[in-house]
Amino acid sequence: MTRAEQETGVDEDWVLAGRYRVGGPIGSGGMGHVWAAHDLQLDRDVAVKIMHQPTPPAGTPETEELAAAGAADRERFLREIRTTARLELPGVPAVYDVGVDPTDDRLFLVMQLIHGSTLDDLIVGFDTDEPAPLSWCTAVAAQAAATLADVHRVDIVHRDIKPSNMMVHTDGQVKILDFGVALLQGAHALPKLTQLGMTVGSPAYMSREQILGNPVGPPSDIYALGCVLYEMLTGCTPFTESNSRSFRDHHVNTAPPSLRLGRRPDVPAALDDLVLAMLAKAPAGRPSAANVYEALLPLAQAVEGPVDDRDPRRPFLRPLAPRKPRNTTPRARTVPMTVDEAIDAIEQSAALAEEDQLHAAIDLLDEAVARPTGHPAADVEVKLQLGTFLHLAEEHTRAAAVLDEVISQLGDDDRAAELRYEAGVSYAASGELDTAVHYLTAALADAGIEDTFRRDASYQLGMLLPAVGRVADGVRLLESLRPQLVAEFGAESVHVRSLDRRIAQMKKSP
Repeated sequence: MTRAEQETGVDEDWVLAGRYRVGGPIGSGGMGHVWAAHDLQLDRDVAVKIMHQPTPPAGTPETEELAAAGAADRERFLREIRTTARLELPGVPAVYDVGVDPTDDRLFLVMQLIHGSTLDDLIVGFDTDEPAPLSWCTAVAAQAAATLADVHRVDIVHRDIKPSNMMVHTDGQVKILDFGVALLQGAHALPKLTQLGMTVGSPAYMSREQILGNPVGPPSDIYALGCVLYEMLTGCTPFTESNSRSFRDHHVNTAPPSLRLGRRPDVPAALDDLVLAMLAKAPAGRPSAANVYEALLPLAQAVEGPVDDRDPRRPFLRPLAPRKPRNTTPRARTVPMTVDEAIDAIEQSAALAEEDQLHAAIDLLDEAVARPTGHPAADVEVKLQLGTFLHLAEEHTRAAAVLDEVISQLGDDDRAAELRYEAGVSYAASGELDTAVHYLTAALADAGIEDTFRRDASYQLGMLLPAVGRVADGVRLLESLRPQLVAEFGAESVHVRSLDRRIAQMKKSP
């Protein structure tokens, strides 16, 4: 499969640099496509940005101009990598790796995969008759301002703040994306002569100085954030382009519109004044990012009622609160799987587990469980595999709950004894000792349990019984197990010596 073919579809065999299994595209910027991928070494999902490759039109040779453009793009991409890598901030995706694709010598950047929604998608989702709450809008803007304050402190200007370059993570954190056109400020990073007069940014959010091609600094990001905040509050940008008035004309000449006198009469006067100041024509008239944060903070905290994990107000209200356990929130209704799709999910997850990608296998099965087929036998098989893989991955709290459900549905299935063992171990690891003892005892009572599981279940149960007040029962069980361990591992093995020490400790206990 050629790279051109890869970039128009998804190739399950596309493994970048022998490490990153590339999935579907999730975005595109001026310098490259962004793909969802899975790190095969660390068994985690990541985002991979691969630099565009300038190509000549069909049938024409590569020109010097094209080669020069490619070199310039490569330098810009490297600058983005260096810029993003130095920003170790909560509001910027973490950089994990960088390399060169051996198939076509293109640079790639591996970053934290942000699970959530872009701000432009969230803005579209609000009803024009019921706009976004003030506290929601100010929480997003306050988080962005906090990140920009840190970015500006190290002499970096983003230059392209807009809703599509901002994401709200599933934990409510706002991330600023795409530093591809960021500008390094300071005495040692002045723009080159060839860069003066260049217009960089997105027209609806560009400051007067950007529109005119003049030097830009942190105030340009504040202007763009002011446009974004105005859009969150009203559903549209401060200025609208028309046949008679361009964005350029508006940003250069039109006074910023008041929220209170226009589309949001409910906006407090202080917030209206802040947005107008952020949209000031003169850079010197705009507040700093730190001042924007301080001004927005009280409004972001003015929330009545609970907020969920995904709400951008959550970090202000409960900054250190733990998130809800994984997959405990209700899922939106989705299209049911067919039985064949369920079988495919089981087989694919098994293949991933064979490659030591247990978490990828679990994610795949989670999605399958969320789309039940309606055929009990197929659905229980998916849950059975999920429970076993959660047990193997030592996600014991979830494993216990899933296995509990599966065991109740299996009845007299031959696999029930092994699953009871897995459930017992998971409940023990989760601290629910009485339930663990129940399951391990039930597993040993099943005549169909395999010898290996019987041995391990006996050992686990013998160790647990003293913790529930049954010391004598625990001693008897472990002493009955000792001959088997001697026969299997030898009298001087670490297994037998550990067992003997534990039996001696138990006999001394009151």
